[in-house]
This record gives sequence, structure tokens and C-alpha cells, in this order.
Amino acid sequence: MTQTKLILVEGIPGSGKTSTARYIKGLLDTQGISNQMFLEGDLNHPADYESVACLDFKEYEVLKNKYPELGDIINQFTQTIGQYRLIYYGKLQQQIPIDQYKSLIDELAGLDVYNGSLDRYQELVIERWEEFVSHAQKAEGTVILECCFLQNPLTMMFGRFNQPQQVITDFIKRIETIIQPLHPKIIYFYQDDIRSTISRVTQERSDDWLRHITWYFTEQGFGKAKGYHGVDGLCEVLKVRKEYELDIMDHLKIDKLTINNTEFDWELVLLEVRGFLEVVR
Repeated sequence: MTQTKLILVEGIPGSGKTSTARYIKGLLDTQGISNQMFLEGDLNHPADYESVACLDFKEYEVLKNKYPELGDIINQFTQTIGQYRLIYYGKLQQQIPIDQYKSLIDELAGLDVYNGSLDRYQELVIERWEEFVSHAQKAEGTVILECCFLQNPLTMMFGRFNQPQQVITDFIKRIETIIQPLHPKIIYFYQDDIRSTISRVTQERSDDWLRHITWYFTEQGFGKAKGYHGVDGLCEVLKVRKEYELDIMDHLKIDKLTINNTEFDWELVLLEVRGFLEVVR
């Protein structure tokens, strides 16, 4: 009997991560297996940072002095990690008059973990994974996580900072070592035609989403270094990112399943997923 306590679902945008994570949760529920699912954007994500600002102690005191009337509630949503103060501003903004304190939230968003230096990001992410694994080892059930193992590190290290492929691979392998005690499984989706995938996802989401992701991947990091522009440039960047991720998958030692989801044949895909997970207990 396996003791899988972590299932990771990864892939390029629009490849089917969210639908598959939800399917897995339903599958485990049906089997009576205790589980929790955390999707991209979840403010309670246990292994990543969603809408979390990172300040040093001096920056933190300056911020609190600017908003003395919010001192107690800011403390309530603050965590100390080593030399940093982490403010969970996504949760904080749900508890304060947003119109009155928009400047505070905007300031914290500018200090988001994902807007900081690469060194700080890596330090905090490793800390987060170690904390998560320590907790998960003691807890009952299986945790399903979407996009935080490959996508988010690649977004930062490749998309924003244009790090060499080997450096990115080494960082992912470091996380792999951390999660080994959870006997993890990973499912990775990809599609052959990225342009059609982006077109379909834009229809499901919005033109604003497309503008943002295009800016992110062409105006900094790898895309900027290559001189890519517009949606065509975005597709070129995502093509290379997919190649990086597939190569990383080849190097992982954890139990893994890679699915080419170009045809979106969900009956076949879910059959593969069920077969891969049928020994989860």
C-alpha cells in the first residue's frame, strides 16, 4: 500500500490542470480518502504564497507607522519568517474598507513575494515547502496542489529572471527532495499547439488576462532577452517553457505521469489519471 500524501497537477496555461485537480478530489472523496485541494489563487495555499507581501523588519515598522489605526489587524495577518515579515494582504483586504485603504493594499502588492528579488523568493519558497511537508507528514489524508511545483518557479526563474535551464532544474530538484517523505505523485499536461490553447483560454478568461500574461512573458526575463513581442512572442516563450518543464519531468524521480492533452479527449485523459492514482491510499 502506498502512502501518497501529495498529488501535484502541472502544465501550461489551459492544459487542464484545474479540471483534473477537481476530478482527483472527487475521485478521492468517492473512495473515502481524506483530502484537501488547493488551486491557483487560493489565499490559504499551504505550499505557496498568494497575495503575500514580504518586508524586512524596518519596512514593516515604517508601514505600521503609516497606518497606526490598523496596527492590530496588520499584526493579525503577519507571519515572521527568519528576517522577514510576511503580510497576507489578500486576506487583510477582506477585513478592511478597501476604498479607504486602497493605497495600503497597492503598496503591499508592490512588495509581493513574487515582486521581490530572486534570492528572497527562493529562500521563502524553500521555507514554505519545508513547513508544508512537516505539517503534512503529521496530518491525515492527501493534499492536491495545482501549479505550485513547476509553474510558479518557472514563472519567476524563467519568465521573470531568465535563469539558465540547469539552474531552474536544480531548484526544482531541491524541492523534489523536500517533498519525498510525502511519497508524491505528479501529473503534467501539455499540448502541441500553444497558440490554439491560448486562444481558447482567452475566450474562457478575458482579454485582460491575455494582455497581462503577454506583458509578463515578453517584457521581462527570457522573452525580453529574445526580443519577443505580442501574442506570437508569448507563444514562443511558452513553447520554450514547455520544453523546460518536459525536460525537468524526465529528470524527476518521483512517481509521474505526462499527458499530451492536445485532443482534449477527457474520457481518455481521466482514464489515464484513474489508472495512475488507483493505488493512492
